[in-house]
Amino acid sequence: MLRLLKNLTKRDVVILMICFLLIFAGVWLELKMPDYMSEITVLVQTEGSKMGEIIQNGSYMLACALGSLVSSIIVGYLVSNISARFSRVIRKKLFSKVEDLSTSEIKLFSTSSLITRTTNDITNVQMFIAMGTQLLIKAPITAIWAITKILNKSWQWSAVTGAGVIILLFTIGCLTAIVMPRFKRVQKLIDNINNVTRENLNGIRVVRAFNAEKYQENKFEEVNTKLTNQQLFNQKAFSILSPVMYLVMYFLTLAIYFIGSVLIKDALMVDKLTLFGDMVVFSSYGMQVIMSFLMLAMIFMMLPRANVSAVRINEVLDTEVSVKDGKLKENKTNEIGTVEFKNVSFKYPDAEEYLLKNISFKAGKGDTVAFIGSTGSGKSTLINLIPRFYDVSSGEVLVDGVNVKEYSEEFLYNKLGYIPQKAVMFDGSVKYNVGFGDDGKGEKTEEQIKEAIRVAQRKRFC
Repeated sequence: MLRLLKNLTKRDVVILMICFLLIFAGVWLELKMPDYMSEITVLVQTEGSKMGEIIQNGSYMLACALGSLVSSIIVGYLVSNISARFSRVIRKKLFSKVEDLSTSEIKLFSTSSLITRTTNDITNVQMFIAMGTQLLIKAPITAIWAITKILNKSWQWSAVTGAGVIILLFTIGCLTAIVMPRFKRVQKLIDNINNVTRENLNGIRVVRAFNAEKYQENKFEEVNTKLTNQQLFNQKAFSILSPVMYLVMYFLTLAIYFIGSVLIKDALMVDKLTLFGDMVVFSSYGMQVIMSFLMLAMIFMMLPRANVSAVRINEVLDTEVSVKDGKLKENKTNEIGTVEFKNVSFKYPDAEEYLLKNISFKAGKGDTVAFIGSTGSGKSTLINLIPRFYDVSSGEVLVDGVNVKEYSEEFLYNKLGYIPQKAVMFDGSVKYNVGFGDDGKGEKTEEQIKEAIRVAQRKRFC
């Protein structure tokens, strides 16, 4: 998670420091209100107190509340902007990295998993930055400051508050230990549901042709049920925290007032009023302490999932690209339109045996070469070695007399024309699809697009 946060800009770090100061000011204002409440309590109980003094302290309380509200609004706005910009940067980096990956690396992650990592995983990290950052700063400040204000009031009240905090921390620790490993499972289940959905949409014609709708529905229902059950377990586990928190809060309030009543009963008449004011203040600060630990609990709810997502994102960003881009951007030989294989052998990264072995041939300009073989014999794989969708395990593939590894990918692709086995239509018009891509010859004119359509004998589609 920390490695991913290094992508924050200096500007974002400065804004976070401003947010820290604003949160600090907001906490100070919130913790100042019980002091004014104590003053009002004493004034109400003291004979001869003036209404103006009560109104003045009440005005101070309202000013503190308003200041804290304004501080929270500003911090929320600034942090939301930071998280949105961070998400944009990471999503762009991840998308660019995926474009650089070779086919073998993409298969290592799977397409559905890469989609999840680019969308859902980045959203989880963004949510943590937007919400968790505020709580992560505010909770410790509130807890420490409130505790320092109440420690010298009464050891009995402090002991009760400490017991409540221990119960909350124990509950949070148990829930984190139980649920945290399951968040990684949730992300993998989201990968699975994306994979099944994508597979069904891509093969919808085959599914209908073979009356396999029910089979696909059952297949989707299986992965969907697993994801639902896992999410339900996580949510049910964390739902325990809410009743525990409220029980601790209410029993803490009762305990403070019960102990306070005993202390006031046994105190001298001079000290009764002071103890009563301290009791009111302590109950307010006690709630602040409990609320601060509740905020920490919310962080522990978001952090495990965000951390799992950050690890998954870093796995892609840290993947070493096996197909290194060359530097050659010009023709080094006089050969034009030649493709040559020299003792080429190839096996897939996870395979033990070679799929292609000692393949050698040369095709000149104007030649027509056909590869004939059974399904799975390596015909498509052999062709995919020319545009470097995979790199050869041994030997050389030459285009115009130069090893394809020496070419920059952009220059190599501008030399080649490639028609894949499976046609892909991008969203948009026929004109957009025909003119798709950059061949290094500038923008396509409408006449060139029409000529390409005529050559492909597809005028009837236009």
